[in-house]
Amino acid sequence: MYMKNTLQEWFKDSAVRGAFVASIAAIIITVLGVSAFFTSKNLDNTISVTGSARRAVVADTTKLSITLRRVSAFNSLSAGYKEMYSNTDVVKAFILKAGFVESDITINPPSADQIYENISRPPEERQFDIREYIDVRSTDIKKIEALSRSVTSITIPGLIIEVRPVEYMYTKLADIRGELFAEAIKDAKVRAEAIASTSGRKVGKIKTAATGVVQILTPQSVEVSDYGTVDTTSINKEVMVTARATFNLK
Repeated sequence: MYMKNTLQEWFKDSAVRGAFVASIAAIIITVLGVSAFFTSKNLDNTISVTGSARRAVVADTTKLSITLRRVSAFNSLSAGYKEMYSNTDVVKAFILKAGFVESDITINPPSADQIYENISRPPEERQFDIREYIDVRSTDIKKIEALSRSVTSITIPGLIIEVRPVEYMYTKLADIRGELFAEAIKDAKVRAEAIASTSGRKVGKIKTAATGVVQILTPQSVEVSDYGTVDTTSINKEVMVTARATFNLK
């Protein structure tokens, strides 16, 4: 009971109470200061650098996109679709004769869009653009290139054949991705060592590493994207990857 009364009297004294609070605050500040000191020292003992790696590759597959078009009046759309189906059969036979097989060919359902210039005409006078899309894929690049030049020789009244540029693709990315990321980490370490040497420090073990997106570029290209770039215009390509690594410093 005596101790309880003493404490009550002690806290009633404003000077004593102020000194007590100040002491507690000083302890907290000291603890935070020590924590900040060690955090700062820990940050000073690491270095984060981005490395990159490139490898030249050659496209191993190609795609040719062919569009068949014909114009049909509103009142004869049904007949227009039938003509398109017939035209598609002729084009498909041509592709097969060129040395391709059924599995190389993808034919999408036809679609019809009203021609904008006719929108003010009465419905019976409006015209529609019927389109059929055909994709041909093959690992035989020369055969695809030859088809891209020859398919437009097909002559069918009312049919327009449009051919897009051949797309060249590299499909074995999974086989080299791991090796490239390892090379990018090595490149990051070389860069870290060059930076650390300016202050007399040495690079120790790797602490963390994060890989970036994969870029498939034309040779020597620097047109990269945050979301990754995939070039389809060139047979010869370069695969580039980046990696950000944090190393301990000694």
